Amino acid sequence: TGEVYATLTNNSGRSVTDDANPRTANRYGQIVRWRETGGDAAALTFEWDIFVLAGNPNVYPDRSNLKSGSDNVTVDNTFNSPDGLAFDDAGRLWIETDGNYSNSGEYAGQGNNQMLCADPATKEIRRFFTGPKECEITGVTFTPDSKTMFINIQHPGEGGNSNWPEGGSARPRSATIIITKNDGGVIGT
Repeated sequence: TGEVYATLTNNSGRSVTDDANPRTANRYGQIVRWRETGGDAAALTFEWDIFVLAGNPNVYPDRSNLKSGSDNVTVDNTFNSPDGLAFDDAGRLWIETDGNYSNSGEYAGQGNNQMLCADPATKEIRRFFTGPKECEITGVTFTPDSKTMFINIQHPGEGGNSNWPEGGSARPRSATIIITKNDGGVIGT
């Protein structure tokens, strides 16, 4: 993509702000993006921005409150703690979360950890799927034709409230999920 992205997953102990960390007690995290000047990999300077400031507009509907997140975070795609990132061959940015899944208090309405898909040009973000209770979404990869996606579900039920994937009294287990489209098309289209 000619850009570098990094997740700052969260830092609730943060007590000072700066340009890259505009809020204290940052429970939600953000993604920072760097662009080399002129798109030149040999450039000696770069520009940067906050691609997304995760937040919770369900709890903080006043958009002037940074806890609501940046403008590309809505009640339809609210999330916290961006963790893993991957690009597909079309340049879509896939965001994996590993955050608070309590769905209460500061995290009300955010649900379980999830995977989102972002357009780097427009900054539009859409939720792609939500994982089982008490898990982390991690390790996305694609087949060479981009028609199959592999995603890992790590430590489901870590808090003792899930028996995924079998249910009942079974012990929860990590798994790799395979996703394809019903029409056999490219994932993300």
